[in-house]
Amino acid sequence: MNGYITEKAMQALKKYDQAEVYVSETVVNTVYIDNSKISNVETKTDKGMMFRMTKDGRMGKASVTLNGPGAEEDCLSMADSVLQFSPVNHDMNPYVFPRSAKISVPDVFDRKVAEITPDVLRELAKGVIDNCSVNIPRAQIRVSTTSSHVMNSNGVDVSHSSTLVYGHFTSMTVRDHPGEGIDTFHGTHLTLDPAHIGKELSRKANDAAVCTGFKGTEQMTMILPPGELGDMLFSSVGDAIDGENVKYGRSMWKDSVDSPVASEKLTITDDPTVPAPLSCAFDDEGQPTQKRPVLEDGVLRGFLRDSFCGASTGNGMRRSSVEAQGAYERTPVIKPLNLVVKPGNLTREQIIEQTDRGILVEKFASPEADGLTGRFGLNVRCGYIVRNGEITGVVNNALLMGNMFDCVKNVDLIGCDSTQMGVITVPTMSFTGTELVGN
Repeated sequence: MNGYITEKAMQALKKYDQAEVYVSETVVNTVYIDNSKISNVETKTDKGMMFRMTKDGRMGKASVTLNGPGAEEDCLSMADSVLQFSPVNHDMNPYVFPRSAKISVPDVFDRKVAEITPDVLRELAKGVIDNCSVNIPRAQIRVSTTSSHVMNSNGVDVSHSSTLVYGHFTSMTVRDHPGEGIDTFHGTHLTLDPAHIGKELSRKANDAAVCTGFKGTEQMTMILPPGELGDMLFSSVGDAIDGENVKYGRSMWKDSVDSPVASEKLTITDDPTVPAPLSCAFDDEGQPTQKRPVLEDGVLRGFLRDSFCGASTGNGMRRSSVEAQGAYERTPVIKPLNLVVKPGNLTREQIIEQTDRGILVEKFASPEADGLTGRFGLNVRCGYIVRNGEITGVVNNALLMGNMFDCVKNVDLIGCDSTQMGVITVPTMSFTGTELVGN
């Protein structure tokens, strides 16, 4: 990637109080499924650059696609124009300074992904279709290879290469009424199992098609599988440990370092040492990363930061865990690299067996809690009612209410089925203290 940072861009680093140039190149291969048929296979290449700088308390930045002669000069000129008209801010933190890596480069590059052919993509899609007994309205499997390089005026000079595998699948059938299913895959290697995904899509759609309405109101234990729990934790705990939210006083946990904020059963670590979409030895600002405790036995150990917040923890990221294109267009923001919830030793079936009164949520309409308060009131599109350790019915269109900051204090059981879900790796977990409200 060094060849993509031109001499002109490197010289421009010296003109300002601080400056940084970031370039990325991505090759994306995608196969699309429409109504259980392969509709298209495409390849896209995306290459671009962002230049950002500060001078006399002003900030400037611009990004361009590197698609022809003069693109670099255009980027530098636009960034300088922005700088001239930006407001003055004398409290800006310095950009990252060069430091040695604290971990080995994680295994995030798969040669099979880098060399994938359209025929291999078609076979993966065909495997999903052939193993799904219901209609697949829309689906895609996207594999990509990304190389990036960041340099700044403090001496940072860091490169990174990785592969990304992402799949998003929907299914639909009609029995008593329409039933839908959704499945996703997040990873860095070509380990996607099309047969398993096809069968899961069939099961989820068929179960949702025989759901009934829930009557009344009842306090229930909430059981969440990885697919729903990942988003619920990321939208609550993820916001609480975000250094920018701490800086501006928005975090519920801003004054709670070294204090208990969750159940003693809950331990969460930001771990970039294992294969995960954003695992890396240096973040996208060139700061070294490391395995970092977030919660230890329910006690908050710290926050995640980028250079904007000061005292960067190596969590300034441009790259996405689902979309590889366009990294150069994004200003670094704080992201977990790979939040890992320490698993338990129970299967999902054992969690159900040990639950007296609960609901296993197969699918929310939108699994998200309020980042500031943790509160949620979510439509259950498909949920399994549990009575005395057994599933006794399937419901939909009921409202499940609670607060994720209360839920993490009321962890009941933790499963052993840890699954990578973007920037978070979680098992099935159950929480007491939620309320299910029917029609």
